[in-house]
Amino acid sequence: MRMQSSRIPGLAAVALLSSLVGLAAPSPATAGCGCAKPPPPRAAVRPFIGWPNQKITLFDGRLVPGQAYSVQFVASDGTADWSRAKAVAKRDLADRVVRTQLRVQVGAVSLGPCRIDVFSSAGLLYSLGDDQFTVTAPPVALQDVDETISQQDYRAGVGRDGSLYIPVDVTGVSAATTFTGLALGFPLAFGSSNVAMYNDQGFLMQLLDPNVPGLFQIAAGDALTSTALTYWRHEFETYKQAHRQLDAFNTDDDPNWHADGTPHVNHNLIVVAIRGRLANGTTPVPGATPPFQLVITSAPTE
Repeated sequence: MRMQSSRIPGLAAVALLSSLVGLAAPSPATAGCGCAKPPPPRAAVRPFIGWPNQKITLFDGRLVPGQAYSVQFVASDGTADWSRAKAVAKRDLADRVVRTQLRVQVGAVSLGPCRIDVFSSAGLLYSLGDDQFTVTAPPVALQDVDETISQQDYRAGVGRDGSLYIPVDVTGVSAATTFTGLALGFPLAFGSSNVAMYNDQGFLMQLLDPNVPGLFQIAAGDALTSTALTYWRHEFETYKQAHRQLDAFNTDDDPNWHADGTPHVNHNLIVVAIRGRLANGTTPVPGATPPFQLVITSAPTE
């Protein structure tokens, strides 16, 4: 995948998006924060979206703690790659019950639906169909500055059900920030009910609730431009300070759990899932999208 990225700071960013969509930023609103999130559901694989080298967790009663397994990732176009790891017994984020888990890195395969085959020393142990896992592009890194990132020839993964997945890395964003994103050359149309945000642990992080004033805005696209989504994210300096300074929030023993036994929710890696339709009324074809220009603007609001 060839990707060219450029960053356009300050007034140039505002001028670019204003000329494309004429979209005003939403006013600051109260949004969900911290580690108080409903637990992810039980699943055979979590999260259900990933990118090459990202770590995911497999769950199955046939896995044995301490035993090593080889895991094959097979994309719908036939490309395949392997990872290997040992199973361990740990608390499950879904319900805190100890279960055998296999944490492996996603293989370097083509974007889109991906079958997962788990092998023990005796041979194939079990498989997960490609409707349960989707490979998408690596996260786009966003920063704590006023800028626009424009990536030419961007391609995202589309799952078996036609959902599009775009990950972002907001590790470097602490201030309250308004983000606006759109696609040039991929005119996907969608509404607020068609968008959900997940993290790399499988937590549902955000739905676009129209009853929360100032949380988001949506502007229709045209024959060449997708719907534009503007989303306001509250400040995370308080969250980061608490995890840095309070012993109860220490995660040294397990990144999924605080020292006080409560779950730790990672807010740094977010996947925006969109279920939209193209101009002909169809959903995107499972696999990799055609190349398009992805434009994301960040505007700190405090």
